[in-house]
Amino acid sequence: MKIAVIGAGNVGATLAGRWSALGHEVVLGAQDPASEKARATAASLGLTVSSLPEAAGQADVVLLATPGDVVIQAAQGCGDLTGKILVDATNPLNPQLSGLNHPEGLSSAQRLAMAIPGARVVKAFNTIGFGIMADPVLDGRRSVLFLSGDDREAVEQVSTLARETGFEPVVLGGLPTSRMQEEHALLWIHLSAKAGLGRDFAFSLVRRVAP
Repeated sequence: MKIAVIGAGNVGATLAGRWSALGHEVVLGAQDPASEKARATAASLGLTVSSLPEAAGQADVVLLATPGDVVIQAAQGCGDLTGKILVDATNPLNPQLSGLNHPEGLSSAQRLAMAIPGARVVKAFNTIGFGIMADPVLDGRRSVLFLSGDDREAVEQVSTLARETGFEPVVLGGLPTSRMQEEHALLWIHLSAKAGLGRDFAFSLVRRVAP
């Protein structure tokens, strides 16, 4: 799979490295591909870094791993995304990390789909820390990764990518359910930063086995 990762922070770099190791063709996309940070991140992962339109143009899947307040601008800077799977891994957090910005009750993914109408938007990889993304299996149990999207085929492809990464993908439903994911991310942040759990934990599903 050809994947463009937009954003060279912890989440973007971790997933780019993980997917490259799994054999996917990964390229980093940056607003300024000549910047020292972008070049250093790409070099550390053994990847190339390109401009946003160049990276997105050659990809089947475009992962947005930018700060939540610039995710739409980043997507718009990628050029024509018609038909591409656009994965929103962001959360519209307030500066205090204590709440979410949901104008008119819409999630980040819903607003992204409205701004980029030709893209196949899937909400995923936004509910867990980057340390878990590097190794989602804890004590032999896969961490849960929630997904939302209106395009069934796109959701299935991202679910496959999540499963390859080591997660147990759980599809919540269409894009309106992505707001639940963002609330879940806020819970993870609260537990991590304010309830003393730190970053090295995840959620899993425990199912009752019928006798």
